[in-house]
Amino acid sequence: MKDFLNELDNELNWVENKTWDTNWNNSWEVKKEDINNSIKKEEKQQVETKKKQVSKKTNRNNQNKKRYDDSNNVMWKFVSRFPETKFYLPNLREGYTRYVPIWWNDETWAKNMGMVQYWDDIVLIDCGLQFASWNDMLWANYSIPDVSFLWKYKNNIKGFVVTHAHLDHIWALKHILPAIGMPTLYATKLTIGIIKKWLEEAGILSKMTLIEIDADDTTPIKIWAFDIEFFRVNHSVPDSAWLYIKSPGWVTFMHTWDFKIDLTPRIDKPADLARIWAFGEKGVTMLLSDSTWSIRKGHSKSEEEVWNALDEIVQKHTRWRLIVATFSSWISRVQQLIDSAERYDKTIFLSGRSMLENIAIAKELGYIKMKPGVVKKMTPKNTEWIPPHKQIIITTGSQWEEFSALSRMAEWRHNAVEILKGDTIIFSSSVVPWNEKSVVTIINKLIKLGATVITKDDWEFHTWGHAFQDEQKMMIKLAKPKYLMPIYWDLYFRHIHKQTAMSIWIKQENILLIDNGNIVDFAPKTWNVFKSRIKIPLKQIIIDWYGIWIADSHVIKAREKMMNAWVLVINYKVDKKTKAILWHLKVETRWLAHLEEVRYIHRMIIKKAKESYENTIKDVPDIEEKDLLKIIRTDLEQLILKRTDREPMIIPMITEV
Repeated sequence: MKDFLNELDNELNWVENKTWDTNWNNSWEVKKEDINNSIKKEEKQQVETKKKQVSKKTNRNNQNKKRYDDSNNVMWKFVSRFPETKFYLPNLREGYTRYVPIWWNDETWAKNMGMVQYWDDIVLIDCGLQFASWNDMLWANYSIPDVSFLWKYKNNIKGFVVTHAHLDHIWALKHILPAIGMPTLYATKLTIGIIKKWLEEAGILSKMTLIEIDADDTTPIKIWAFDIEFFRVNHSVPDSAWLYIKSPGWVTFMHTWDFKIDLTPRIDKPADLARIWAFGEKGVTMLLSDSTWSIRKGHSKSEEEVWNALDEIVQKHTRWRLIVATFSSWISRVQQLIDSAERYDKTIFLSGRSMLENIAIAKELGYIKMKPGVVKKMTPKNTEWIPPHKQIIITTGSQWEEFSALSRMAEWRHNAVEILKGDTIIFSSSVVPWNEKSVVTIINKLIKLGATVITKDDWEFHTWGHAFQDEQKMMIKLAKPKYLMPIYWDLYFRHIHKQTAMSIWIKQENILLIDNGNIVDFAPKTWNVFKSRIKIPLKQIIIDWYGIWIADSHVIKAREKMMNAWVLVINYKVDKKTKAILWHLKVETRWLAHLEEVRYIHRMIIKKAKESYENTIKDVPDIEEKDLLKIIRTDLEQLILKRTDREPMIIPMITEV
């Protein structure tokens, strides 16, 4: 899981430490007496005018500062302004219940978010990020769901329900909650604990109402039109829950989000299968079920089996350090290693900010238990007097996340750990699909440093938090839904989930494979389904430093062109009156030419650039600069493509002297 907390700190520090231009007024007051004694009456009037202007500017700055400090206007402070849209949701027929996947399909670590609606009442489900992709989010930090269309409906949003504490389900809350009116949020104990940390850092916790839910409580929560029950399932983070949502139209949704079925979890309770069966007996209109590992046959491994394998490794490891890379949210994995460390008299060191904070929250809430002194923060001072073979370092970075602790160790940029010959690194995780190349990259770096690397292919010490095919079948048989909606990941994974469902008893026409933004309405009592022809126009929204942008903007397109197609900058210095070129043209290229051809290509470019400029000025002396630059750019593009078969990004600039 990517460690973006340092970037968040930078973002918040920029907001909190920004200095406001309030010194103008003070400087005038200090010099007031001197000015009055030394200037004439006309100048005095000019000074007074200037002071009024400065005073107005100061007032504006003070007002802006107040906007930063005013928690009622947190939307402006935390840059939660989404692009404007003229889209309106189609009218919902009387008695019908609507479901919309705002975002969770066709992505790795999708920015999960869904919506249910009855009449005018809307409830939102989960709100996560997607890690930046080089394909469509060049140099962005991360991407969040597009809720532009919800702005005009913010008074209709009656609640936010959150299923579990993974970043792809909670991280975007700090951006989206201010934009939609800060609705009441419902979640289980651990999920609330981690959400509180994010909202507190964002400065909006005081404006939120958070309601803690017990997943074992069978009493429905009344959120305006909806009756919603949380019930226990298993996942890679404890206290995960499913949702059973019932509308007044007797339409019911069972929402799984991420899940697996583990009868022997390490620190969590087993999934409540009896309760799932009871919901199935009542009737389930639609089951929304996790498709992440649809390609895997059989049943996923239990955490108990993983603990046995890890415990054996800890026991037998008697030379140098043992470094275990895992997700910061895999709290049960950390508890397993703590238990083994206590058994064999070893010390746990935690590395990675997200790891430290998640474990601190889990310990405070009672999900982690340990003896005093067994777990320490990773610092040179803490490790100085402990023999290397007595050290177990648990770190983030199992997926080669750019800012994670393990990536910094592999590149010798970590402030407390240098990978040494003889260290053993365990990847206690499976590789996220499509991320294999990145993980192999870090493994190669670690091996070059002399470390021994062990993966799940060498030893059985990892299990995924997502259902395999047998677990998917079990859920369908227990819930007995009329409709199945496979959710998450690419269409390929969801299509395999569809085939799995059809292999038991779900009819093909009752399996809904829909895209993000599709609108599906269910009739009361009959449960007939209607898929609207209207689709919500969702944009790819990225967080780029401290702003919210659309990923298909001209900035991203320019970045893509710069990365893929080389860059040419040519600078003209011309006479302001005559427009004549005064000096030799200055040309800079990046990635356009090989060393041995630079001189030839630059001469060719300079000759053509000069001809294009002079001929255009001669033919149209009063041409506007933007049109002149466009002509130069076009002429150079044609020449370079014809002579070199390359298409660089061309940036002509004119400086008048």
